[in-house]
Amino acid sequence: MSLKNACDRLRIQSGRSPSRAFTLVELLVVIGIIALLISILLPSLAKAREQGIRTKCLNNTKQLAYAFQVYLNENRQCVPAVNWGNGDCGGKVIAGWLYQCNENLGSPLTPAALEKGVFYPILRSHEIFRCPTHSPDLVLGKTDSVTSYLMNGAMNGYGKQKLYKINQFKSTDALIWEADERPFNGVPPFNDGSSYPWETFDPNTPQAAGLAVRHGKYATIAFVGGHAELVPHDEIYRRAADTGRNWLWCAPAPDSPNGH
Repeated sequence: MSLKNACDRLRIQSGRSPSRAFTLVELLVVIGIIALLISILLPSLAKAREQGIRTKCLNNTKQLAYAFQVYLNENRQCVPAVNWGNGDCGGKVIAGWLYQCNENLGSPLTPAALEKGVFYPILRSHEIFRCPTHSPDLVLGKTDSVTSYLMNGAMNGYGKQKLYKINQFKSTDALIWEADERPFNGVPPFNDGSSYPWETFDPNTPQAAGLAVRHGKYATIAFVGGHAELVPHDEIYRRAADTGRNWLWCAPAPDSPNGH
């Protein structure tokens, strides 16, 4: 290549226009596209997060059902005290599933009180006793400071101070459910460690039948057989309204011929 041609090529290259920057309009278009993508993805991310929380809460109830099974195996298949106030121990100072029966219920339970219950030494975790979305700021009762769950009072005959054998129940009977943290008529639902299936039921607020609304229209329930499910509120309401025995109203006969 001659010196003249080389100089001509260099002149042509040096005359090229510099790289063009984004205009304001183009930048706004890019920002708009990003915002649109975020608006599309956020509901999916929120749904995935909620599904993760449901799964965690469901796993909590499974772990509580596991602790129940371990307790049965270590105690001649006798059901633990459900902590129906302090009156489910037959006059004895024994530990219930959540706390020791002589525990002072004049104020919210502490983690130390939780550790005196029969389930904690098996599980060795405070977190298992609470739903991840049950905020400590919502503590209104005496036991929701340490738990989001209540045991079915049927396990002790709804205050009859009975420590039944597990073979008096069906594997499909409800053992523990995620209870409603909201008060009814000013009365906090978490006044102890157990309840009736219809406790805190308000006919003017259909979703308030003793069930949490943290997971929408579903509540986590653990069963005597050791499994746990997310059960629709409507199904639970129907069972709670039954006058006969079902998997919610399951107190053993002859103390309770109809399970109530």
